[in-house]
Amino acid sequence: MVMAMAVSMACGSAPATESVSPMALGDTEGAELAELCVEALRSWELLDDQGVAVSRTRGRCLGRVEHPEQGELWHFVAQLQDLGAEAPTWELHLWLGGDGWPRHAEFREPTRVTRLTWREGALLVRRFGDQIEIVEPEGTQSLWPMASHGLYLRELMLRLGVGVEGERVQQRSWLLDRDSLGELDMRLARDGERTLLSKGEGGPTLVFEGSSRLSTLRLNTIEVGGLLRYRSLEPGEDTLAEFLPAVPRPHYELGADLRVVPADVAAEQGKPRLGGELVMSAETASEGAGPGRPAVLFIGGAGAQDRYGFVPGSSVDIGSHEFHDELARAGFVVMRFDDRGVGSSEIGEDPTPGFADLVDDGRRALAALAARPEVDPRRLLIVGHGEGALQASILAAEGVRVGRRRRRLRGLVVLAAPGRNLRELIYDEIRASFPPGSEAEVRAVLQRAAGVHDAALAGRDLPASSEGARQWMVEAFAEQPLVRLRAVSVPVLAVQGGRDFQVSAARDFESVRGVVERGAGGSEVRLFPDLDYLFKAEAGESTPGHYGDLSRRVDRDVLMVVRDWALSRVE
Repeated sequence: MVMAMAVSMACGSAPATESVSPMALGDTEGAELAELCVEALRSWELLDDQGVAVSRTRGRCLGRVEHPEQGELWHFVAQLQDLGAEAPTWELHLWLGGDGWPRHAEFREPTRVTRLTWREGALLVRRFGDQIEIVEPEGTQSLWPMASHGLYLRELMLRLGVGVEGERVQQRSWLLDRDSLGELDMRLARDGERTLLSKGEGGPTLVFEGSSRLSTLRLNTIEVGGLLRYRSLEPGEDTLAEFLPAVPRPHYELGADLRVVPADVAAEQGKPRLGGELVMSAETASEGAGPGRPAVLFIGGAGAQDRYGFVPGSSVDIGSHEFHDELARAGFVVMRFDDRGVGSSEIGEDPTPGFADLVDDGRRALAALAARPEVDPRRLLIVGHGEGALQASILAAEGVRVGRRRRRLRGLVVLAAPGRNLRELIYDEIRASFPPGSEAEVRAVLQRAAGVHDAALAGRDLPASSEGARQWMVEAFAEQPLVRLRAVSVPVLAVQGGRDFQVSAARDFESVRGVVERGAGGSEVRLFPDLDYLFKAEAGESTPGHYGDLSRRVDRDVLMVVRDWALSRVE
């Protein structure tokens, strides 16, 4: 995509003085990188309209590194942090080559990371698996990364002589926190012992201390509309904050109106102990052991997840905890547990569990929930997501054993329930993992996957990386999700997102709809056209990379539909 530069630096102005004079051309020689990397942290305070400091922006050189392909690089970092905040608002890591031009960069925010590389005449901006290619006629090396209040980066560019021609300074930037292109066009001038960078009347004024040689300039203050907006701090008055993670991690915070009670699923006959808990409203918790409350068991989807729906080692938040907490606030006691080998759950004697083992984990969790003193075993429901919806269908058809009795459940909620064999869904996920134009590569990967699946079902040798999933493939691929769903005799709520690439609204949900609508009275189906597999809003085409966007939340309407339907089953 070719884009034009059209955004100017967002600052006000300060009046010029009669002593200001243009800098001479001989004074604009840039600094060497080594000069910039022997200096202490540079730091400035951002001031509000009353002159009170509200944030700090800082930066320094972290030294020289060796890149396996690009050779010697110099690593710089800049941060913006609100005063009193535990973590920076943003953090930009920049690696420059020996010629002083950017090679790659990483812009970290608490919920996302954007990566940039410069190559083949283009700047590539990558985030959540998406890529923007920016081509500038004059060459993309002149396009530097920038963010709001990034004074260290601005000082760095100026001291290196980026965009400096005599007294004129023209710098182009990709504004990472705004996802737009920006341009700075200002003039250098001398005012006594100070160097000014300004647009003159009606523009901002950056005040530098030091000689008129660019390499020795130090940005001191910025004046906007006659007001002081930034002022530098002396070395030693500030420190770099702890770096934001290169892969953001989801975080769960229990609401003030909720309580949790430990509720592990006990180990038995070689089956592992599963770490779990009950989440309930503070009001429910205050009632103690009685009277028994309606309860929900939540079963997550495919792949390792903890009790909240977080995928270990990634930035993926499935959003399960949002369903748990909403149901708890409505008066349910909700049981959630860590998958085998995740969180506080044990892996068990068999480190390669099959599909039947995972179903049995849910069966044991349901029995443990029914036996809790806080719970009324006559008012139990199961909610299952994705593959968990298939597992939940199996359990809902069985009911739950309480003592010597087997009780029917009050209802089943299936979120993104498969209507086809899980093997077909895997192939859909593979296709969605590749960008457009990768047809040949997709065909090759699909062929390899099909070969592994065929070998597993035929009992032939598998690649070492696939051997651990053999039993799961044998058992899961034998399942017929619609047959399992037809066996459920209790009311079912089926919910589906229209932009889901894992469970298709056309190829899965329509079949599920037919089964549910012919099922028990009180059953319902709901399709949300603009939501993905996680039931989060998706403006474009859903891809696996989008799952890592921690700024997205489960759609509120979906939460309300599940909550209200669940309440209607236990009235």
